[in-house]
Amino acid sequence: MLGRWIAPLSIGAVGWWFALAAMASPTWGQGGGLGTAENPYLVFTAGQLDAIGATPEYLGKHFKLMADIDLKEYGLGEFHVIGASEDAPFRGVFDGNGKTISNLQLAREFGGYLGLFGLVSGEGARIENLTLVNPGVVSEIGRYAGALAGGLEQGAIVNCHVRGGSVQAFSHVGGLVGRNSGGTIAQCTASTLVQGASRVGGLAGQCFFGVVERCHAKAEVLAPLSSYWVGGLIGEVREATVSQCRADGSASGDACVGGLVGESYMSVIERCCTVGSVSGVTNAGGILGLNSGGGVDDCHATAQVRATTGAGGLVGCNGPSCHCAVYVAGVIRRCYAAGPVSGTIAGGLVGVDDRGEVFDSFWDVSTSGCATSAGGDGSTSSKMAMASMYLAAGWDFVGEKANGTQEIWYMPAAGGYPRLAWELADGDFNADARVDFHDFGQLAARWGCADTGDWSGGRYAVPDCVVDFDDLARLAGVWLAGH
Repeated sequence: MLGRWIAPLSIGAVGWWFALAAMASPTWGQGGGLGTAENPYLVFTAGQLDAIGATPEYLGKHFKLMADIDLKEYGLGEFHVIGASEDAPFRGVFDGNGKTISNLQLAREFGGYLGLFGLVSGEGARIENLTLVNPGVVSEIGRYAGALAGGLEQGAIVNCHVRGGSVQAFSHVGGLVGRNSGGTIAQCTASTLVQGASRVGGLAGQCFFGVVERCHAKAEVLAPLSSYWVGGLIGEVREATVSQCRADGSASGDACVGGLVGESYMSVIERCCTVGSVSGVTNAGGILGLNSGGGVDDCHATAQVRATTGAGGLVGCNGPSCHCAVYVAGVIRRCYAAGPVSGTIAGGLVGVDDRGEVFDSFWDVSTSGCATSAGGDGSTSSKMAMASMYLAAGWDFVGEKANGTQEIWYMPAAGGYPRLAWELADGDFNADARVDFHDFGQLAARWGCADTGDWSGGRYAVPDCVVDFDDLARLAGVWLAGH
């Protein structure tokens, strides 16, 4: 361990003295900085990163990652989890500065709060701008496990990503975060393998209160028999908000399995979408396995759904908040499903209706293979590619004012089903869900002109009201990124 700590130092007595001083006190030493918001500790090495979790005095400080770090030299159980318990959570700010941390390996037989950060807690706590590559997190019978954080309470995780690797635990297991309790997760992605038995999700295992917005999971989420609350993005959401999110991996389990969320209790799911595959035994759906008194607004699913009972292209079972005399009904508004659905009890949009409500929503009878649904209106593929049907149902489209001005939906120029406006990449000026020569041609034709937004459907490449080199640079960046 000592060798890791002093690796960046020059050989000699002076270097050794500074190394010993750094270990003996909370002075950051060779990295630089004071741990404040204005002058954060600068993290250059694996040893400095490990020291954060090993030194309680650091848990409320500010940090900035200055280099990509590889943790391959740390064996299982050697790296100190940062904020490993409820008694000593991480309360500070960690700015990843666009850098990566690779090959984190953590293992624990039982217990909780396992990840690079164990528990991130407090309104001012924040992790941002960080990517984890090839993490391995295993807790056989533990809970609250995620590659980045086992738990998040009230704080925020923004612009953080997981690429590859795997996360495995018993419950509250997520590709990024195990459990979000009252915090915010925004602009984050996870592409990894996630395994567990209860509350298992590609991005987060559970969101209890709190917000998850503008996030994307492309994960393989696996749960065994007798498992429940399994989702491509989140296993379970309770009195929370999930907005402008996407999942396009696979989710499989037993009960309450969803392409986006396993179960939503009294929560809001809005402007979300899924592709990929969903499989379960009871209550499986393209967006939601079970809707318990929540709202599902302006969402679409083309995921393949398979279940024995309660298979729905959008929602497996649309039900109430409780089975009491007084309850809140699950409500679906302005949604559609178009993926193949199979099961003993199955529906193109909704598999089972348990005192739920469905308004202004549709499913494709041809592509779903379902002539019936426990809610919604069936239609043909050709009609579902026509804006007029949705406009008549009150859907808010880009450019029209009669149904609202939130600009929620748009019709792709290349044809097909409606898409959510946020799905358009910057630079997609002709609204065909691609950035290519056609968009470059439109930009070139408008070069030097004032950009009021009319020609790009209300979207700018750079919102400075003039078409110039800033717009060209943004267009080139998105194009090269493969959008």
